[in-house]
Amino acid sequence: MSGTALVRNGRAEWTRIWSVRSSWILVLTTAAAVLGIGTIIGLDTADDPSGLTPGSTAWEGITPTAMFALFGVLATAVVTGTADHGTGAIVPTLQWTPRRGVLLASRVGVVVGTVSALGTLLVAGAALIVRVLVPAVDLPLGDGVSFLGGLLFVYATGSALGVGLGLLLRNTAGALVTVIGLVLVLPPLVANLPYDWAATLSASLPGSCALFLIFGEGPSDDVTVTSARITLLLWAAGALAAGGWRLVRHDAQR
Repeated sequence: MSGTALVRNGRAEWTRIWSVRSSWILVLTTAAAVLGIGTIIGLDTADDPSGLTPGSTAWEGITPTAMFALFGVLATAVVTGTADHGTGAIVPTLQWTPRRGVLLASRVGVVVGTVSALGTLLVAGAALIVRVLVPAVDLPLGDGVSFLGGLLFVYATGSALGVGLGLLLRNTAGALVTVIGLVLVLPPLVANLPYDWAATLSASLPGSCALFLIFGEGPSDDVTVTSARITLLLWAAGALAAGGWRLVRHDAQR
């Protein structure tokens, strides 16, 4: 795989993302939600600081914003990964980049890197807002690196899952429903079924692992940080392998 071709296609993918109006809408909507919730948390805490304990940090308070950012990351990854399939622009894209492996690598790298970094930065911005509104809480750098690093992993694997499903299904709506179902809908539904196997099945879904890594709670006591990360990696790798296989092996119109 030529490094020059990869860089050229990476630039083209970056341009493609920001040339689609839906990308801007999703990013701005996600930013408004994450920073808005962070502002609400900060104002509520400033009005009633009785719940604060010695050593409280802004990182602890803005955990709910991570869920809003996750939703935005998933949606943006799917939409940007499937936009040219919906418009038919995938045909000239493949004509311009006949080496589909190069297209796959550049698309996955640019989309996943962009949306996961944006999600992490927005959560960091929410923490900064809370720190400004509530001077009594700290914003320790070490805790921030650990917290944001964990979120970056969740967002990267989640967005990779979204891109992979988008490449596999070649349909924005179908891929979006599927990824939202796997991450945000099915895990709590399955976990609440009155069967012993339901908790185990829920723990194997990507959404349960993402929620565990964000909130520290899961549907099963057997879930650990390591097992959750491995499960997310397997889902992301599986989706990318399936999506990449269809991109490489099938015509754009099939």
